[in-house]
Amino acid sequence: MIHLKAIKNQLPNEVKATFSELKVPSFLRQAHIHKQKGYSVAVIFTFLFSLVFKGKSLHQVLSGREADQWMKKDTVYRLMNDPHNNWRTFLLRFSTSVIEKIHRLTDPQTHLRTLILDDSTFYRNRSQKVPGLARLWDHALQKGYKGYRMLTLGFSDGYSFLPIDFSLLSGNKKVQPTISVQDQRTVGARRFKEAQRPMPEVAVEMVARALDQGIYATHVLMDKWFTCPKMIDRLHDLGIHTIGMMKNGKTKYLYQGRFYKLSELYQKSTEEVTAEAILSSIIVQPCAGQHPVKIVFVKNHSKQSAWLAIMTDDLTLSSQEIVKTYSLRWDIETFFKASKSLLHLAQETQTRNYQALLCHTTIVFTRYILLSWQQRCANDERTLGGLFYELADQMKELDWSVALLELVKIIQAVSEKAESTLQDFIESQLQHWIDTLPNYIKGYLPNLVSKCKIY
Repeated sequence: MIHLKAIKNQLPNEVKATFSELKVPSFLRQAHIHKQKGYSVAVIFTFLFSLVFKGKSLHQVLSGREADQWMKKDTVYRLMNDPHNNWRTFLLRFSTSVIEKIHRLTDPQTHLRTLILDDSTFYRNRSQKVPGLARLWDHALQKGYKGYRMLTLGFSDGYSFLPIDFSLLSGNKKVQPTISVQDQRTVGARRFKEAQRPMPEVAVEMVARALDQGIYATHVLMDKWFTCPKMIDRLHDLGIHTIGMMKNGKTKYLYQGRFYKLSELYQKSTEEVTAEAILSSIIVQPCAGQHPVKIVFVKNHSKQSAWLAIMTDDLTLSSQEIVKTYSLRWDIETFFKASKSLLHLAQETQTRNYQALLCHTTIVFTRYILLSWQQRCANDERTLGGLFYELADQMKELDWSVALLELVKIIQAVSEKAESTLQDFIESQLQHWIDTLPNYIKGYLPNLVSKCKIY
């Protein structure tokens, strides 16, 4: 039986230390997410956070055989459905705190720091009465679905990706247009109104909030669904550059006194001889934009006879740097895949409350941030402290076979100082352990086997 009042007892051992290090409950208090009585917000949040590690959905846990060991489901849903809870503030401040920790691990002169903007499907095909539910089109699978467009903003430095903000956007073909909450002054009501707005407007506001929070990044990376001269100008006015894939459409650009479409600009562009996939580049002035942009044409690996175009308003970057920076956009695609396949995004609860969906999505994003930070700590030696970093090049890794031999020597030294009865017991246990080792390990450790038998 798990003691609910002890938060750490609900978490797997691998996550306990990280959960405490990042001080997750403190950011709940900073976002003014609280309850008047009963179980604390931290306990319920930790319970929801740990569901994925139990391999069960919320309904399975609260309605199963051990349901009496947990809080009642009404207690959980009251927290999730409360429109006064500002989950956006919690996620934004929590992710900013982790990003600041990551900044201390990297050199700003050599590492990239970018914001990535993209949207993904949020399926609710079995729902009928969720507010704002709409019929949308999945461009990847080429089929329709019921649900939302999950617009997401994330941060990447080339090593770690952290989600910063999101919005569950509705569409024009609404299945359920009812209002989410009655009190329009609440945070939940404002986010539901946001779901009815155009995606580019919401995207610009997301970037502005991230920059106001103190997140430092040099570029915003986007795919062709967002990249346009007006979007680039709006982000440029916020003080951040843009790199995005372009549509080969009817938009015209000014070059040497004449207007050309993108396909015509490819013929005018300057060829670049590189060992990479870069074909050519050109600097033009968008007819609907204020700032000049650089367009880099690259090979399309899906179709050898075609090309792709990447546009940026940062004219100081070379073509190679533009392509290298844009390649980080793949991090958000990996994030979407992991969130849906491993962290049970949109699968853990069948709630019909829009505010509860925001709560659930925030918890899934929090899981990803913790796992991303944990992975970063495991792969980056500098997180172990300055002393280890300075001595890392001088330290030689201890071979595992040598380590086993040293361990046997220690056990033998302890045995020699013990009484005869205890000494016989240690010898027999050590020999039994050696005998039960797999043959492939015995083959690598002939000295260990022979020493134990001689002893």
